[in-house]
Amino acid sequence: MEPKVICVLVLVFALAVSSLAQVETETCQVEPHQRKNCGHPGITAKECKDKGCCFDSTVRGVPWCFQTALLEEECEF
Repeated sequence: MEPKVICVLVLVFALAVSSLAQVETETCQVEPHQRKNCGHPGITAKECKDKGCCFDSTVRGVPWCFQTALLEEECEF
């Protein structure tokens, strides 16, 4: 491949990853007391995210692996 094509592909990939990270950050921003538990004690960030949940271990005394109220409402039938 030509260097220009490779450069464009790298740029597109970087933008896609950036967009996904921003969506996750916006979706996972929730007040700690509004977190709905989505994991088990000792769950890792990877295990949590593999379940489609948010992970934030910076606040003690609340679930670190959680769903937001918005995600929970979307899943109800």
